[in-house]
Amino acid sequence: MANKLDAAIALAAKGFEVFPIKPGAKFPPLIKDWPNKATGSPQLFGPWWDQWPDANIGIHTKGLVVIDVDVNKGGDDSLALLEMTYGLPETLTTRTPTGGRHLYYRTSVAVPNGVDSLGAGLDVRSERGYVVAPGSEVDAGRYRYEQDIPVSPAPDWLIQKLGTIVPKTSTTSEPVQDADTSVVERAREWLAKQPGAVEGEGGDAQTFKVVCALRDLGPSAEQAGELLAEWNDRCSPPWSIDELSDKIANAYTYAQNEAGVRAALPDDFPVMDVPPTPPRKPTKVARLSQFANSENRGPGYLAKGLLQKASYAIAYGPPGGGKTFTLLDLAYHIAAGKEWMGHKVHGGPVLYLPFEGGGGLIKRAQALRQKYGDADVPFFIAPASFNLREQTGRKELGAVIADLPEKPVLIVIDTLARALMGGDENSAQDVGAFNSAVAALIESTGACVLIVHHSGKNQNAGARGSSALLGAIDTELQISDNRVTASKQRDVEIGAPIGFKLVPVVVGLDSDGDEMTSCVVEPDAVGTGPTGRLAGHAKRGFEVLCQLRPDNTSISDIEWKEACMEFLPARKASFYDMKHVLLKKRYIVVDNEGLVTRRME
Repeated sequence: MANKLDAAIALAAKGFEVFPIKPGAKFPPLIKDWPNKATGSPQLFGPWWDQWPDANIGIHTKGLVVIDVDVNKGGDDSLALLEMTYGLPETLTTRTPTGGRHLYYRTSVAVPNGVDSLGAGLDVRSERGYVVAPGSEVDAGRYRYEQDIPVSPAPDWLIQKLGTIVPKTSTTSEPVQDADTSVVERAREWLAKQPGAVEGEGGDAQTFKVVCALRDLGPSAEQAGELLAEWNDRCSPPWSIDELSDKIANAYTYAQNEAGVRAALPDDFPVMDVPPTPPRKPTKVARLSQFANSENRGPGYLAKGLLQKASYAIAYGPPGGGKTFTLLDLAYHIAAGKEWMGHKVHGGPVLYLPFEGGGGLIKRAQALRQKYGDADVPFFIAPASFNLREQTGRKELGAVIADLPEKPVLIVIDTLARALMGGDENSAQDVGAFNSAVAALIESTGACVLIVHHSGKNQNAGARGSSALLGAIDTELQISDNRVTASKQRDVEIGAPIGFKLVPVVVGLDSDGDEMTSCVVEPDAVGTGPTGRLAGHAKRGFEVLCQLRPDNTSISDIEWKEACMEFLPARKASFYDMKHVLLKKRYIVVDNEGLVTRRME
């Protein structure tokens, strides 16, 4: 029997976090709470293999995307299709005893685990998942390395295809904080209506369910302990203090949602009364042919192909990229009920909330009025300073909405960083609480809530901050390089990019008699040529391509890659990272045979 401890130490040296699994099997793990106890420190995991010397080795796939290729379900064919369509960087790869493979990629975001996530026979393991590591053995044989090289970063297309998730656990560095009194009282009222747990009748599952729901309402673990004392008296028999504390600790660790996800409710936004909604007729069973022929229009659109009613949207881009000018122009057209940039519009009142102050918007409003005239459209601006993560702030916004002549169809919050009011945009808990408030606002008003946000230093990585935001939104619009691109649309087909240009206009004179200028948005052709400047390896790689093919005849990856080895890092994925940047910035074109030429438009 091979030395499993040595194999585990070798895996830790590669940066993996490991834990023991039952000898000769793929499950179960031999330690409780393995997702939090898996470690890359031999001095910590060594005692495990002292206790179970034949234990198999599990690798916790947090921070990884592992593609699990099941050859018996067609995984090899599905993988070949992915490689042909997108290209997969070479990376550490292992072989399973049944002939399958595990391809390891590193990632800074959590993606969902799933079966057949990338095609038939291509499962995915990531956040809170694990795979059996090389050095482990089962009846069918031994897990071994096929390609023992460094783990490559997950390509952008892979993350986009899988989607990101809100991490399911709170970490010790980010505990659930005490909620304010109103949140605790709301949780107390809810808990008073919940039946107690009964031994032998699913009491354990009922307790876990109740505590998880309590966590969703916002109280901290300590506050939950106090709230559950009265509920525990209704349990048969009641839990002991230690038992109940364990239940709370487990629920606050393994609950599916972010803490406080239900802390905000539609009632927090006391808007004007509306006619009651007629009761829905009972759903009838329909044959497939009838069901397929039925209409499913969904909630409808505000701007067709861009913004849906009753949805959560985000528009992001770099500073100075024209986000606010463009969104003000779009919002004006929605308020006026006029087509925008070739997109049909269903109009209605718009509420624009500049959390960065309204002063800078005055000149932009003057520019809009100069361009479109003095027609009185239902476009309302209210400088904002309320914290939507707190009930008081939500009620303040509700009061603003109640002053409108009718409910808005679009609410624009500019920007997320300021609207968090001291919260951390990288904190899943802070962003999760904000998402909860937006969900309640949408339910209360039926509006599309559009958040203005910034991209990070790497624009290709999308909107900055916690992945909790990306997991919650329905629509993602990128505004950069004089184009509006829908990079995510839930249940709606993504349309073509929209080109625009900013045209300076004079809006008046200041106190010194000097001209005051602003900009208006005009349609423009979407450029098909390169977008954005090149730097670093991408710039040098493109220069090499021009030198190798001055006449722009096609070139293979092998020839181009060999010529770039002088300056590229040793890891094999670096060439494909460089190539991906050039593709995304539209400097190169790849034909059906994988050959590369420069884009000439």
